[in-house]
Amino acid sequence: MPSRTRSAKLASSTLKCSLDASRSATIDAKTSAPPSKRQKLNKSSVHKATKNVNTAGSSGQTQLLPPTLSFSLPDAIAHLSRVDPRFSLFFTHLPCRPFVHLEAIDPFRTLVTSIIGQQVSWLAARAINNRFRALYGFEPESKDGFPTPELVEKEDVAKLKSVGLSTRKAEYVISLAQHFTSGQLSTELLHHGTDEEISKALIAVRGIGQWTVDMFLMFSLRRPDVLAVGDLGVQKGLLRWALAAHDALPRKVTVTPKKGKGKGKEVKREGEGELDTIVRQTTPDKVGRETFPPTPSTPNTSQAHQAALHTPDDSASAITQVPPTPNSPLPDEVAQIPNGTLPPPAPETMLAPAIDNPDWNPYTAVPLPEGLTLEVLRARLAGKKVKGGMYLTPKEMEDLTAGWRPYRSLGVFYMWPAAEEA
Repeated sequence: MPSRTRSAKLASSTLKCSLDASRSATIDAKTSAPPSKRQKLNKSSVHKATKNVNTAGSSGQTQLLPPTLSFSLPDAIAHLSRVDPRFSLFFTHLPCRPFVHLEAIDPFRTLVTSIIGQQVSWLAARAINNRFRALYGFEPESKDGFPTPELVEKEDVAKLKSVGLSTRKAEYVISLAQHFTSGQLSTELLHHGTDEEISKALIAVRGIGQWTVDMFLMFSLRRPDVLAVGDLGVQKGLLRWALAAHDALPRKVTVTPKKGKGKGKEVKREGEGELDTIVRQTTPDKVGRETFPPTPSTPNTSQAHQAALHTPDDSASAITQVPPTPNSPLPDEVAQIPNGTLPPPAPETMLAPAIDNPDWNPYTAVPLPEGLTLEVLRARLAGKKVKGGMYLTPKEMEDLTAGWRPYRSLGVFYMWPAAEEA
């Protein structure tokens, strides 16, 4: 599969979902923490969280976030499919893996790995991560085991630099460990805190930005209502999603040479003649060819910077893995997620208006806010982006997805495949 520009051309914090310790964890939405648990934490709960973290550290084990959901997945699917019937097709043929295949998460390991991956290639990040683990006695060849915050906070910067971390990254990692041991970050907060509380606590850690927080909330904490407004892949996907709903998505032009000399070329626009209506669940890899990690990107408030979602190296040898292509810029933020998490590009037929559905109404599915016309959206897709290099502003994204609440995370998940042409 070729490298995929997930506009957020999704590529430097590496949020590796640390699923190593619990690969066999099963899912049961009925065991999810009740919504009443997700409330603002008081001082006693923070004290309890601190006590839990310290106990975990003294025993040499890290507390994992359980493989559960805090909401009803069937209700979320029904809600989004009601708002926009096209979602029903996506849920059927492209499973929403972060919310279907649940595994326990080591939050400290996930966030440390994200920091290690900043501004280095993913192969270099993996090597540094292995040396970091080896520093605390864990076998590099094994994925099991990771140092606790209590061990890391006592480390000095020079020792961490010896495994390949820069001075700044070493300081970030130590600072992150201190946030865990102090109780500012804890499994209690990450499991039961509100999205706002968690975001505030994570942003307070040096080396963690808002895009990283959004990816962590979605892929690690499985929060249902996250709108990643800073991700260019999500922006472009939502832009194409809106245009397609109103049957205004520009048709692709393909040029096919005619047989014989001097016959010229035959031009065919997509939408003319028969369409391939077969929806495939997966995109088969070519035999003997490794897949490229997807590469999304994220704009800053002042200028665009790169961010990425990519899959971990699960092979026995790093040599068989294909590094990012030369035109894939080095990342500033990276979220590393399990293989197969992101779906393949969506066929145009899946984005098309659901005219066969009796409840279909493009202005209900994708209501256009005042001033955001189809002509403006087409111009944005053609390259006339708004200030900062964005396809859509945060306010426009809020307006376009208002009907998705309180399950915007699931809708956002499908904007990545919608952003790419199949």
